[in-house]
Amino acid sequence: MSEELARWLTDWGIWGALFSILLNGLINVLGIVPSVLVTGTNVLAWGPLWGGGISWAGELLGAGIAFWLYRKGIRRVRKGREISWKWIKRFNDHRSGRQFFALLAARMTPFIPSAAVNLAGALTKVSLSVFLTATAVGKIPSIALEVLVSYDLIHIQENVFRLLSVLLLITAVWLVTRPRRTRT
Repeated sequence: MSEELARWLTDWGIWGALFSILLNGLINVLGIVPSVLVTGTNVLAWGPLWGGGISWAGELLGAGIAFWLYRKGIRRVRKGREISWKWIKRFNDHRSGRQFFALLAARMTPFIPSAAVNLAGALTKVSLSVFLTATAVGKIPSIALEVLVSYDLIHIQENVFRLLSVLLLITAVWLVTRPRRTRT
């Protein structure tokens, strides 16, 4: 199915790329379906560089829309009352530079869902420009990893060793960084 979609996207040229950006943005807003599926299709359609760039643009668009929608919904529900969670107060007390680096760290941390970062940003008073800048920079490593894995899956016969190495590395990082359950 990815090959058919990739062929369809390339047949449509620039409109196919715009559709893919919008589709990736919608997936990011919904926060349910992993965007790696769209990234793989983009890599298949346009190659690693352009496919990765199109996926990055879609992720950025989706994160911006999700941030805006979440913030609008939160304001409507809260009706002007501030949220009194300690981490939000601490975050809001920081200058925009420190907020940027906190969001950047969250974006670059493996296995934190994009929707969680979007929601966390919407709960705070961070500006849209700081949020989008941190997202733009922070999405580069994850999109690059998605592109690498997608490209290697497409060309598995030539890249099986690299693909297995990357997957083992991802698994090791997950095992080291996953939250530990404490027994009580």
